[in-house]
Amino acid sequence: MPEVAIVTDSTADFVGPSPASLGITVVPLTVNWGRDVLRDGVDISPEEFYLRLRTDLDIPKTAAPPLGIFEEVYRGLLAKHDAVISVHISSKLSGTQSVAATAARAVDAGRIHIVDSLHTSVTLGWLAQRAAEMAHAGETADATLWVIQSMIPRLRIVVTLDTLEYLRRGGRIGRAQAFLGGLLNVKPVLHVEGGEVHPLERVRTRAASLRRVAEIARGLGPLECLAVVHGDCENDARELRHQVAAPEDSSSVPITELGSVLATHTGPGVIGVGCLIAS
Repeated sequence: MPEVAIVTDSTADFVGPSPASLGITVVPLTVNWGRDVLRDGVDISPEEFYLRLRTDLDIPKTAAPPLGIFEEVYRGLLAKHDAVISVHISSKLSGTQSVAATAARAVDAGRIHIVDSLHTSVTLGWLAQRAAEMAHAGETADATLWVIQSMIPRLRIVVTLDTLEYLRRGGRIGRAQAFLGGLLNVKPVLHVEGGEVHPLERVRTRAASLRRVAEIARGLGPLECLAVVHGDCENDARELRHQVAAPEDSSSVPITELGSVLATHTGPGVIGVGCLIAS
């Protein structure tokens, strides 16, 4: 059994091996919808989420996992492992990392290492996956932390939305607030930088926004990892995959759908790419 256990949260999207097969513990955030308290990825799937979003008049809200859940997870893992690395959605997008840090201090701060990824979705998933692979290879917690911390500055995620309304409702819009004016007939292109959502530019049509996202990704240079992410728009995701990769390589670019927590803040129609720039 590896000396180091890996924990992440349900905003991490995985495009290769499943987290279970990697030995990663995923702590679910919650979607509060009317009277329902739904654990992301456990009580509600992305498909179920989007179906309900189209018909339910209530507006879903999200919440970090309860403190006690993290404490229970950490105690259970430390009974079998020497250390825990817990890597989470950007602290500027969610309170999850703060709750995890509080739980770590209560359980064993010396053996539990909390990492603020400054990212989410596939970019967070890549960090957790790399950490798990190193743990299975017998690497120490310090060596694993050094590698995933060195990956964070090389991560990029660029998306386009049908609307900023869902980001506005959830208060996750960051400096993209300036885009709220004059959004009629334009499509915003956003990216995550410094852990926050920032505007890049606005284009006039959906097709133009997909082309722009692909251009930005291709302009990053050689990539170690590339994936397409979307929210209930698989046809557009396949088109973006075709644009972002050479025709002979497009089938090797994975596509994944955002989970319910992220979809609450982006709404349907979000699409983009996650990239890890080659070192």
